[in-house]
Amino acid sequence: MKKLVSLVVLLFLSGCQLKPVVVAPEELPASETVSIQPPAAEPEQSEPVPSFILDEQATSLAAWLDYKQQILLDPEPESARLKALTTLDEVALLQLALHNLHPDMPYVNRFRVQTQLTEMVSTFPPRLAALFSWDLTFNQKLLEAESAVSALTRLNAQQQDTIERLQKTNRDLQKKIDALTQIEAELNQPSTSETNNGGQ
Repeated sequence: MKKLVSLVVLLFLSGCQLKPVVVAPEELPASETVSIQPPAAEPEQSEPVPSFILDEQATSLAAWLDYKQQILLDPEPESARLKALTTLDEVALLQLALHNLHPDMPYVNRFRVQTQLTEMVSTFPPRLAALFSWDLTFNQKLLEAESAVSALTRLNAQQQDTIERLQKTNRDLQKKIDALTQIEAELNQPSTSETNNGGQ
């Protein structure tokens, strides 16, 4: 049985090593020959500049929504663009505030921008203000969570210090207890002279 299985496996493996049969491609008749030419190069079109206007138009709201998604995914190009600006109009100030509201920015920057952006949004049309209020709400929750984590970290460090002090006190007291136990054991042992006198 082993020989039969070995023979079948050998035949199977040798069949896998055979060279594939090459089939010649069929030639197309001369009348059906198709020439393939590369498509004509289209002139490059620059991306349309989104309309960053502070109004409630659908295109404006869509542009601001796309902008927020863009800076959330990759804030570096926008950071470089904003730093290169020499003058800041109302739109640029809003873009800078939104950029500084990014979750990767330091706590202090986001805290400072929170109040500035709240004041700016209060002057916007209702739908535009609603669009940015989500960012403000999210940032507020993030700031609260970071404050709570910071407070818990401080509390944890204080408790760790207290535990270390108590452990040191515990070790010192244990040493004193061990020393007293040893003294008590020495006092309770009859002296050798008393044992010799008592036995006579």
